[in-house]
Parts: sequence; C-alpha cells; structure tokens
Amino acid sequence: MLSGSQYEVVDGGGEGPVVALAHGAGGGVRENFAPLIDGIGERRFVGPYWPGSGDTPRSGAPLELDALADAVVAAGVSSGADRFPVVGLSLGAAVAVTAALRHPEHVSGLILTVGVARADVRVRAATDSFRALAAAGAPELAAYVLRACSTDEQLRGLSPEDAERIIADVRAAIPPGAPEQMELAGRVDVTGLLSAIAVPTLVVVGGGDRLIPPDIEREFGTVRGARVIEYDGAGHIFTPPEATVWAADVADFLHTLP
Repeated sequence: MLSGSQYEVVDGGGEGPVVALAHGAGGGVRENFAPLIDGIGERRFVGPYWPGSGDTPRSGAPLELDALADAVVAAGVSSGADRFPVVGLSLGAAVAVTAALRHPEHVSGLILTVGVARADVRVRAATDSFRALAAAGAPELAAYVLRACSTDEQLRGLSPEDAERIIADVRAAIPPGAPEQMELAGRVDVTGLLSAIAVPTLVVVGGGDRLIPPDIEREFGTVRGARVIEYDGAGHIFTPPEATVWAADVADFLHTLP
C-alpha cells in the first residue's frame, strides 16, 4: 500500500470545523462531494483520493479498508483538527466505519451515504462486470456505469444526444485505479463492526439505487441510535435537486454534533 504522503489530499478551503471525506469506488473527492464542498461554506472539507484516483498513484497491492481509513483520518488531523466527523459515500461508507473503529479518538460522527455495508452476490456482480469491461478496454463500460448509477426515470428522460454526451463524460471521468477500487468494494463486509460504533450516525439511502441495493445501504441503520433518511427513487448518483437536499440534510446533521 501507499504511504500517507503519497495520497493527494483535497482541502475544500471552507471556514469552520473540519469534516473528513471518504469517496466512492471509481469516484473522487471533488467528483463525489462537490455539493457539500460548494454548498456548506461553514465547514472545511478535506479528504484523500484513493490510489489510482486524482493524483494519487495506483497501488501495486490490493486495496484495504484499514489503509484507506488511516488516510482519511490523517487528512483530518493534518488539517489541524483533533476530532471531526467523516462523510463516506458508497465504498467510502465502509471506509468511514473502519475509521471510526480504528481511530475513535479522532472520529466524532459518521454520515454514510448510499453505502456498501457488505458485498452480496448483487454487489459482486456489479463490481465484477465493471472490472471485466475495464480489463477488456470495452467502450461499453461508460454506458454500463450510466445505467447502473441512474434510475429508469432519469434514463427515460434522456435524448439519444444527451445520453451520448453523458457517456462520453463518464468515459473521460473514470479514473485509472477504478478496477482496484471496485475489487475492494466487491469484498467489503463491515456489518460485524456496526454494533461497536459509538458516535452519532446519519445514514442516507438511495431508494432507487441499482448499483448498491437499498437494503444493503439500510444495514448501516443498525448502528445504535442511527438516523436513517431515504430518498425515494434516488439512484446511486443524486440528481442536482437531490444533491441539494442531501447537502441540507448533511448540514443539519453536522449542526447536531458536539
């Protein structure tokens, strides 16, 4: 695995208390969390890019939750904070849970959005398909991602021209390290850790998610005292209106933390 100094760390530059970010497989800090970084100015958002995303080099070894969790906490501590909440999205939700257990002295709360609590056959089918298409250099990979991360309602509203434009954008945005990140997502299981979480937790579920099934996302709700919000019909990637609601819900939850 990489040393901490090899991770590209994003500092959103906001003022106020630090919030650490753990992004999703095939995503990135700015790419996944722009609604929070841009929409919640009273917080300072920081977080690392996983190996193979952003300017973080790819890893020569399989990725592990422990190392990614350590990198997230290191980003928060390096920003000058001692205790801070962690927002995890998709794979990042499992990373955030791991961070809370490995570094209880630093993690003060969790916000787990469209998260992978465990990889069942449905999740593994999705991650294996992604990796196979990527390994083959298949141009259809971007179309697969679009379908997996969108809802039927969203797709029905696209013209052929819009779909082609979005597919081209997706193709350009997939980071080189996405296959390794998807490999980790395909073997995640943090359900045995959830009963040990002892910090305030917000769980956000995409009710129409086709990449990570909503029932898998809801399993994070077994954290003691967790608050669960479900966006009916939302896919794995939120629409702009959904992202605005998400940012507001995150901001409200952050205000409840000590």
